[in-house]
Amino acid sequence: MEVFCLGLPEQTTDTHLKKSFLPVLNALSIYTFHCRKMNKGLATLTIIDAEKAQKLLDRYGPLQNGGRRPPKQQLKLFGKSVTLTKSRNNPPDECLLRSLEEEEAARIQRVPRLIPSTATKVQKSFAISSFSCGLWDYLGQHAVFVDYFRYRREGTVFFGKSLLKISMPAYNNHPELEIEYDYSSINGSIYLGKPSSPTVTISLEIAPRLYKITPSVEGVSDPAMLARLMGNLKILLPTKKPLKSRIDSLGKASDAVAATCFTYQFDLSQTADLQLILDLKKERQIPKLVSWKTSTIAPQVTYCDQLALFLTSVAHQELPFRLKYQLQMLVWNGILSPDKVTRLISTVVQFNQRVGVDLAVHCIQQLARKVQYAGPEADQAEFELSMLAKFILDFADTGIRDEGYLPYTRKSHPNGTWIHRATVTPLGIYLSGPYWESKNRILRRYADHNDFFMRVEFMEETGDPMRFETDVSLDQIFQQRFRTVLHNGFIIGDRHFEFLGFSHSSLRSQSCWFMAAFTTETGEPLDARSIIRTLGDFSHIRSPAKCAARIGQALSETVPSVDVDIGVVEIVDDIERDGRMFSDGVGTVSQSLIEKIWEKYAVRAKVKPTVIQIRFAGAKGMISLDTTRTGDVLMLRKSMRKFEAPDAFNIEICGSGIRPLPLRLNRQLIKILEDLGVSEHPLIALQKEEVDELRATAQSPTLAANFLEKANLATSAMIPTLIHTLVRLQLNFLHDQFLRHMIELSVLVKLRELKYRARILVPMGFTLHGIMDETGLLREGEVYCPIINDTTGRREVLVGANVAITRSPALHPGDVQLVNAVDVTDDSPLNYLHNCVVFSQHGTRDLPSKLSGGDLDGDLYNIIYDERLKPKRVVEAADYPRVEAISLDRPVERSDIIEHFLTFMQQDQLGRIATLHQSIADQKPWGTFDQECLVLAELHSTAVDYSKTGIPADISRLPKNNRVRPDFMASGPRVEIAETIELAEVPIPSAEDEEEASYYRYYESRKVLGLLYREIKEHEFMEDLQSSTKEFNSKSPDVFRTLWSYVQNETAGFLWKHCTETAKDIKEIYEDNLFSLMYQYSPTPWASTITELEVFIGNIVGKTHGQTKRQREASMNMREDYERLVEFIVSQIRNKEAGREEALERSIACMALGLDNDEASSPARRGRSQALSFRWIAASVCLQEIERLQKSTRF
Repeated sequence: MEVFCLGLPEQTTDTHLKKSFLPVLNALSIYTFHCRKMNKGLATLTIIDAEKAQKLLDRYGPLQNGGRRPPKQQLKLFGKSVTLTKSRNNPPDECLLRSLEEEEAARIQRVPRLIPSTATKVQKSFAISSFSCGLWDYLGQHAVFVDYFRYRREGTVFFGKSLLKISMPAYNNHPELEIEYDYSSINGSIYLGKPSSPTVTISLEIAPRLYKITPSVEGVSDPAMLARLMGNLKILLPTKKPLKSRIDSLGKASDAVAATCFTYQFDLSQTADLQLILDLKKERQIPKLVSWKTSTIAPQVTYCDQLALFLTSVAHQELPFRLKYQLQMLVWNGILSPDKVTRLISTVVQFNQRVGVDLAVHCIQQLARKVQYAGPEADQAEFELSMLAKFILDFADTGIRDEGYLPYTRKSHPNGTWIHRATVTPLGIYLSGPYWESKNRILRRYADHNDFFMRVEFMEETGDPMRFETDVSLDQIFQQRFRTVLHNGFIIGDRHFEFLGFSHSSLRSQSCWFMAAFTTETGEPLDARSIIRTLGDFSHIRSPAKCAARIGQALSETVPSVDVDIGVVEIVDDIERDGRMFSDGVGTVSQSLIEKIWEKYAVRAKVKPTVIQIRFAGAKGMISLDTTRTGDVLMLRKSMRKFEAPDAFNIEICGSGIRPLPLRLNRQLIKILEDLGVSEHPLIALQKEEVDELRATAQSPTLAANFLEKANLATSAMIPTLIHTLVRLQLNFLHDQFLRHMIELSVLVKLRELKYRARILVPMGFTLHGIMDETGLLREGEVYCPIINDTTGRREVLVGANVAITRSPALHPGDVQLVNAVDVTDDSPLNYLHNCVVFSQHGTRDLPSKLSGGDLDGDLYNIIYDERLKPKRVVEAADYPRVEAISLDRPVERSDIIEHFLTFMQQDQLGRIATLHQSIADQKPWGTFDQECLVLAELHSTAVDYSKTGIPADISRLPKNNRVRPDFMASGPRVEIAETIELAEVPIPSAEDEEEASYYRYYESRKVLGLLYREIKEHEFMEDLQSSTKEFNSKSPDVFRTLWSYVQNETAGFLWKHCTETAKDIKEIYEDNLFSLMYQYSPTPWASTITELEVFIGNIVGKTHGQTKRQREASMNMREDYERLVEFIVSQIRNKEAGREEALERSIACMALGLDNDEASSPARRGRSQALSFRWIAASVCLQEIERLQKSTRF
């Protein structure tokens, strides 16, 4: 039943309302209900038990004669009488009722485990008189808190289920404030002072979130001031829900402190609260609570003065920029105080003069990663200036022995370079790197000045992208904080970095390029503005979005191939008909020219690509092999040319069809297939096949090795080959904890991809680049799909009627079409193509545009020829009107592009629209055919093009959000990687934690996505997987030591101990680079790392779901970086540069180091833990060298 509530204060929120109704409803045995606040003091209560809801109305509703109840019988909330009546609306939302029913059933199941109502309620909120921000330092051996900024204001500190929150009510001219500290960001313990100084002190890895809460009055620009004036006249303002806003400051005095000081202290108002807080240690989710004698001191020099002195000192020192960057990173990242780093500068100057910049940079970087977090539990001696200097000297030892091991000096891929990175957050700017990145056109052109360029990201404090938050305004963060940095830049050392531009992919990831001015070897001064002018002529482009996209072509990561003369380039008209373009973004290349490209690109590839995505002289798109052309010919269509770039005649490559990509479904496509008549049974069967394969990995080492090879996990470290070798030696890799965890995490990553993203592999399908049939042979509705089979190496052509074809993202039911896949005659030029889908140039409308608005400039298309997944019907594709980009009446300026970047970050609604579409499609009977879903599909199309048009999706057209979602959209358990691989329990929110409770309710979906989701029981799967390895306990044979015994027997008589020092150097360099990758690919590289296991298997584990798109892309780059590292380490073990001299002896020495990991491990500090993977890489090499020896000595 739905109950209507009238007379509520406008300021109440859903959470306030729920908390107030809780005792009223509990008294009537109503424990499960839903509150929804509306405008004008109205709200609804949804109660699943109609009899109990009627009892509520009998007690507080209108009298039977329609009269009003006496005051004593009226329900009073927030000091006001509230009227309750039965709603006359339609029946409550079915999905909401199902959610409530499931919640009530779960509550009843939990009843025996709930604390009896007679138990004393645990106090979690405590009064404070002020709070401070500062740093830990030491007086003698005792840790003291240095108070750099104190905010004297009364409030409360609340210990929630996942965070600690400070709340300060409004007073005088100050708005209400909230500060949130996630428990996951607290480093170490929470320290409680003694009765003489009742305080709570925490140290963080990252900065907290700041909010202000202000009254909201429609049509009033300053509601707070108006409220004060009207309050003086005793007039109550009719207000709306208060506005909660993220802020970037608590005042100018706090700015520098809050950005770089991560220790906070709260002064309790009541001494007795110390014991009450200490009693909270029984709460599992709260970090460790420790009593500690508080010592708080005031600084002799203010933090701002310390910081100013440091910045001046580092700017005027005669040091290379790369060293100045590392010194500034120590301060900006909150690792050491400005005063301490200022006093360290003279040591660094002398050190640089002695060992050179490469080694000096490496050592400062190692200092940043290995120094402890200061605090009561740290060793104060490590923070003395003499000890910090000693650390730097110690780190240099290995590098002095062999500078070739340094990451900055060893030979790497020629298309990469070392780039510094800055992350701008609401409170600070944090530095990391340099990291190895693929070059773009600008970085290649100015290769000797790459440290004048910097990648800059605009992120949340957690390292996640800043996204739309329900009921929270982000205006101050975007329009003040981020805008200031984008327009004004920032200074590092003696260089002023300014905004340069961004590529299309970096725009969506909220990152861009900055640069500092420099002078070339020829004496040409260059800055951000002049470099843009060298790229080409953009004067004819009046749209900021388009201009930014054209400039972004030079900032896209590409691989150079061959330079061509302008004479080989042909520009031809596009094939157009009835306003439709059939050749949008596609050209051709002759046989002789593509062979020259192959000599530079895909040299090692067994299959040479015949379709290539390029950037060339201001043009972009796909080129396909045309064997009918003789000589060197590059044919470009006019649709490919975006601007004139007369100095860029190298064919730069973005991608190619080296191999057919596998086809994995996703939730959007599965929902459309369901709505088009595809049965749930084949989808469930396909998923079950994958889950069964994952489950089998723990049963058979051979299957585990095959799984790793197929999934390309841990292949760079040669682990699949190692497992096969162990099988031959009758050793089970599951007896080793590290290898066991490796396979468990690898399986879990794939399992979560299935459960949370429905990424189901379709064996009878593939993903290919699209091009156009240049011969004109294909008829309307026909495609040509030639592929090279990865297993057989043979060329195959898909032939079949009514083959499904689509493209991601697909939201409209017409985004899936049926086509005829045909073969061509033996003499057709199309026979020379492979790993692509060729579209016809005939018909009334080009097929690519029917598939989610695709074109042929590099888009990938999905082909499904599994009869079970063939739609029972198809519908007409969407045909949205072409949106013209916003244009100016003047040339585009740098500030226009900055504003486009800023506005896009704040207004990009792509994810929000897709999520809402997914929810509504599940709830509505017509699914994706529902009118609301069709509107969302159109808005999604607009949002996709936003980056090129500058026109955002009209969010006023978004359907109303009912805050109810299907169960498959709920967050999953967090993966914890420590001594074991575990799935953390999802805490059940209580009434007092309502602020942290999910914004959404969830119901059990009865559609195919819900069935697929619930088929995978994540906890049960992991328990089964791990239970199958429980037999491998401490009594099981040590795999590594048993393997070592085998090696000793096979190499008896070989002398290898003289290689031990070299082996130690190799191991040290491996670990240094490994930990560097662990920092680089962390979302917060300035504060924490990912785990060794994640790097080792080449996958970054999502926190509560499958991987995000950002994590997937980062995982790919990380895998490539780790492969390069392992390749280098293996070459050092084998001594390749010396012709493999003593390769076996060196591999034995490296393997021997793994016999006692504890002895060779580094202390755990700032996220660095013991590395366990090196010994298995060494073992893999050693076994291969033994096999080589055995083959060479076989009689």
